[in-house]
Amino acid sequence: MAAWLGRRLAYALLTFFGITVAVFFLIRAVPGDPVTYHLMQSGRGLSAPPEVIEQIRRTHRLDRPVTVQYAYWLADLARLDLGRSFVDRRPVRDRILEKLPNTLLLNGAALLLALMLALPAGIFGAARPGHWFDRASGVIFLLLYSLPAFWVALLLMDLLSVRLGWFPLLGATSGNYSDLSGFEKLGDRLWHMVLPVATLAYGQFAFFARFTRSSMREVMGAEYLTAARARGVGERRLILSHALRNALIPMVTVLGVSVPVLLSGSVIVETLFAWDGLGRMYYMAVLARDYPVVMGMTVLTALATLAAYLITDALYPVVDPRVRVGGERS
Repeated sequence: MAAWLGRRLAYALLTFFGITVAVFFLIRAVPGDPVTYHLMQSGRGLSAPPEVIEQIRRTHRLDRPVTVQYAYWLADLARLDLGRSFVDRRPVRDRILEKLPNTLLLNGAALLLALMLALPAGIFGAARPGHWFDRASGVIFLLLYSLPAFWVALLLMDLLSVRLGWFPLLGATSGNYSDLSGFEKLGDRLWHMVLPVATLAYGQFAFFARFTRSSMREVMGAEYLTAARARGVGERRLILSHALRNALIPMVTVLGVSVPVLLSGSVIVETLFAWDGLGRMYYMAVLARDYPVVMGMTVLTALATLAAYLITDALYPVVDPRVRVGGERS
């Protein structure tokens, strides 16, 4: 166990190092100078004296070679310092913690909704092979999974917000949010969440439903289920107590992969709906060449992903005793 954990941690460290190197050098290879951008945003434009521009570059260590900049960044990271944003000079850690609740709320609600709908749909389809629902659901799941998120978002915004006016178009709250009572604030937040949650949930629903359906079909033909039927076990109990439990074991891996999404958010959905979360902040940071924020989000996403994979591997033998740590079957 200790040797396995040591190997996995070593692999995770190397992977994390590779991710940060790639993002650090790629973001600086993108055309555009952050100093010029921020001078333009502040209204000073290119009329700022050269010595002012040079001082700003020295302050952010942009006058150094890229390799030296990465070494400084890595040293700061070792002290748990993600730096300060180029835009407002606030610590990157504070900005991430400020946006994190909104992203967790939005993506957590989408994941929960997707699972609540996908599990019954997948089970029902697998339990009735050849049924019209089984045939139709296979096509529907594939269609939903193939639809691009930005197109679905624009479609929902045009139909349900612009044309029908049922839901708000942008933002996480209304303009009079501070004047509302407690229950009214809750209702306002939920009202604003409907469209972005639906946009995030439909693809996850299709994926989880297809995964559940295929896993259930594999399990339904197992010999132990045939023996249970011979003993007179009812079909409902057979599905819910025996087949479902074993079919959902691989779901541990799938959910582990989904965890980083809860932290990184959806850049497209949060940007289109002006949802004040990590995904939108990441997008704005890339546009502004706000290197510290981009790297801070990279660190958060990379660590969340690697930790999710590590925890998933460690939990797999717990949910499936046939699997030993290291991926071998007993």
